[in-house]
Amino acid sequence: MVMPMSERDTDFPASAEDSAYADTSRNTAEFRAFASRSGGEAESPWNMRAPKRKVALLAGVIIVVAVVLVIIAIAVLNA
Repeated sequence: MVMPMSERDTDFPASAEDSAYADTSRNTAEFRAFASRSGGEAESPWNMRAPKRKVALLAGVIIVVAVVLVIIAIAVLNA
């Protein structure tokens, strides 16, 4: 005859799901504390220090190189 296992027969606490929720809640609280210590919205990491004209020039050079590579690839495939 098989008897059902009681909580004492397992290695898991009675509230395993509750402890997982508590860990997530603790991590969120730690993150919020870190964010408040760091001064909230610090300088945005996506702000570029390069002049916009230089960025546009670099983008143009990349596009030209890509077009040249496409032309070379088409020429090689058709040969």
